[in-house]
Amino acid sequence: MARTIDGFSLDGLMLDGQSARPLYLQLYDGLRELILSGAIAGGARIPSSRVLSESLGVSRFTVVTALDQLAAEGYLHSTRGSGTYVETVPMRQSAGASLATQPDKTTPGRFERLLSRRGQALTWRTSLTLNDGSQHLHMASPDHRLFPVDIWSRLTREVYAEGDFRIVNYREIFQPSLLEEQIARHIAVSRGIRCEPEEVVTTLGGHHAVTLLAELLLNPGDTVAFEEPGMAAIRSIFQSAGCNIVPMHVDASGPNPETVEHRDVKLAFVTAAKQQPMTVAMPLKRKLEMLHWAADRDTLIIEDDLGSEFRYRGGPIPPLKALDQAGQVIYVGAFSMTLLQSLRVGYMIMPRPLADRCRRLIQVRYRALPQFTEQIVGRLIEDGHYTRHLHRMRRIYAKRQNRLLQILRSDFSDIFEPPEFASGFYNLCYFKDQSIDEDAVLIRCRQHNLGVEQLSYYYADRSSPRKALLIGFAASNEEEIESATKLLRSCVDVE
Repeated sequence: MARTIDGFSLDGLMLDGQSARPLYLQLYDGLRELILSGAIAGGARIPSSRVLSESLGVSRFTVVTALDQLAAEGYLHSTRGSGTYVETVPMRQSAGASLATQPDKTTPGRFERLLSRRGQALTWRTSLTLNDGSQHLHMASPDHRLFPVDIWSRLTREVYAEGDFRIVNYREIFQPSLLEEQIARHIAVSRGIRCEPEEVVTTLGGHHAVTLLAELLLNPGDTVAFEEPGMAAIRSIFQSAGCNIVPMHVDASGPNPETVEHRDVKLAFVTAAKQQPMTVAMPLKRKLEMLHWAADRDTLIIEDDLGSEFRYRGGPIPPLKALDQAGQVIYVGAFSMTLLQSLRVGYMIMPRPLADRCRRLIQVRYRALPQFTEQIVGRLIEDGHYTRHLHRMRRIYAKRQNRLLQILRSDFSDIFEPPEFASGFYNLCYFKDQSIDEDAVLIRCRQHNLGVEQLSYYYADRSSPRKALLIGFAASNEEEIESATKLLRSCVDVE
């Protein structure tokens, strides 16, 4: 629609009566664009609503509504007895300027200089691929198809039926919730950790727990001992906090504190029951060495117990926290691997003075976990459903791992060293040919929608590790494992 009304140019203004967008918003969009581009100059007088409505073929209500919105946003102003005028505003671009001369907002390089050091530390390397349910052999994902939907739905209805609608809000975090009470009871039986509900702090997952602890405990420049290899996503939290990260090298007994060269270590991060990614369990002797090392330096230890629920042979391995008598260890757990990753429910167990401080931080910065989610997970544990769910998952995952190991030992005997039975969700498979292009293999796996990961991803020093893949079994059933390993074979074959 191109026209001039009483000397007022509306060239380029288009209204479409068939569009889903209301006419008054189309008129608002068009006039706003003409003003910003300079096509309608500042100081120009707007024709009356009657004239505009007749010329544009729309109702006066449409015109008045659009003009009122433009006036409210500062594009127009009215003078009593004179009319409505266009404000003089800085043009978004000079009239007639070529779009080719404008900066390209999609060019990443334009914005690199705006990143903070924290942003650079968090995003400098590619992260693990998150499984949307379509990837097979994913090394860090449970099978969400096993989630007890019927039980969860029933508990949800029960909570709603009670009619206490305070549960849809954030709770009073200085009083233990049902979930924190149930975690204290469950963890005493399942992990051998004796604690009071007041020592349990719920979080929005394991990563959120570590982020809280970094904010609460660390200053820029503090030294953190971190497993080498270890979880890159957790390492990035300490990097972004401005910490000096020193390696605690992992050997056949897990992270070894004697390899930490710095004495002034404020905090150490370890995975003791099942080291990530090496899968080794820390024996008693090493645990006692770790606790003595920390006590000698007055170092706090964060123990992430990720995946410890899934041990398929023998009884569970007690965590480091179970031996802690001096409050030296802060224990981090989560339900992401046992229920749904999207629930974002985690927890910490720590000395009460620290727990109280952590709750204050949550109140100021993060609020708290919604009561509704806490109620349902708490009841799931209280009624015994959670324990039965874990037993079922262990049985199923053990069968899947057995099938994966059969295939790896028979069909991949020329590619991988014989893998060992492991706890958790994946098997660590070392390449026999250490000259293989591990990055190229991973790219081919991604192209075939396989969620395996390379061992080197977990190293801060990527020049040091032996080449290996972490191949998952939990998220895929046995038929899916069989078909996915055929794809994997095509990815690792070297011509």
